[in-house]
Amino acid sequence: MMLPVLLAVLAPPLACHAIDADRIYARDLAAAVPLFASISPDIEIGFAPAPGGQRVFSRAELRRIAQAHHIAGDIAGDVCFRWRVAVLSRESILAAMNESLKGRSGRIEITDQSLSAAPNGKLVFPLSGLCGFSAEPVIWRGYVLYGINHRFSTWARARISVKESRLLAAGTLTAGEPVGPAQVRVDNYEGPLSRQDPITDLKDAIGMIARFDISPGTLLTRSMLDKPKEVERGDLVQVVVETSRTHIESQGVAEQAGRSGAVITVRNAQSGRKYRGRIEDKDKVLVVPGGPVGLVAEDSKS
Repeated sequence: MMLPVLLAVLAPPLACHAIDADRIYARDLAAAVPLFASISPDIEIGFAPAPGGQRVFSRAELRRIAQAHHIAGDIAGDVCFRWRVAVLSRESILAAMNESLKGRSGRIEITDQSLSAAPNGKLVFPLSGLCGFSAEPVIWRGYVLYGINHRFSTWARARISVKESRLLAAGTLTAGEPVGPAQVRVDNYEGPLSRQDPITDLKDAIGMIARFDISPGTLLTRSMLDKPKEVERGDLVQVVVETSRTHIESQGVAEQAGRSGAVITVRNAQSGRKYRGRIEDKDKVLVVPGGPVGLVAEDSKS
């Protein structure tokens, strides 16, 4: 009774065939066992294992697959499949980090990394994965996007600095007011990456609306400013009514403010009738009768 057990212990591990998908297809099986080459290559044979695991088709399973596809021939033994995995290269990690810092003249020194073998896929190191902001090396968590939207977690430790032009408030920015060219100044910065998402281009600040009062000298970040509204309450707007057969344009008065895509109430300038329409562009509202937006009752609240 001990001999079969001993032979199993001493037997060499089953060699696995590499795959790069969530499913094992007939083409994978044919690459491992040429006997199955007559099967249409895109037929699914089974699920792939998780990276690091194995999917073994026993000799009995392979015989059943052969019978189902009317294939005759000898099957020598079991067949194993696994994801193609490898330890991430420093070059690939650096490229992914630089992609997240695109346009910010980043300087990155990788001091350590995960040695876990990862599957083939797109390597991503999002800024949200940074575990700290310091002149010293910090952990940056990333992932490999593989298969059908699966993520394999990884990490690296790196010293990160940037060289960029940032915008500071030159004077007080008043809440609800658009930012003018004279109200910002450029500050040349070189140092550790900061937690904030600074505004580095004038076009991303001029004409934007301050969400709250901002003091002179404050570093401007994207969370501090909003896009201006395409329509303000009381604006005269172009109202476009569309059906499958008609296209009517008229003038209305906006009874609510909003940005592109928002649904607001508009009053016809002549008849006084009220409509619910979607803001399409600057001072332009689209009404689709019978849809989610359209004519509202005369006594509706604006």
